[in-house]
Amino acid sequence: MALSDEVIQKKLIEAGIKNLKEFGYPDVNSENILTDIVYAGFFKSMLNDNKGQSTDQVDGVINSLIDKIAQSELLTDTIETVKK
Repeated sequence: MALSDEVIQKKLIEAGIKNLKEFGYPDVNSENILTDIVYAGFFKSMLNDNKGQSTDQVDGVINSLIDKIAQSELLTDTIETVKK
């Protein structure tokens, strides 16, 4: 039975959190891995490295997560611009 996109996303995020914690970032969690500039940058790199390594479904979920990171980056840039 195929996994749902939600389950794949959860597993990818859990893997990203595990990797970041192993690299010395104990405060990373399922929310800030997509929004914190350092965590999201690392996670985005990990996701890009894994594109093409599995099924089209997994690649679709990877692209969705990368889009979420990009939206967060755009929001952060907009907030910083407004503050200036």
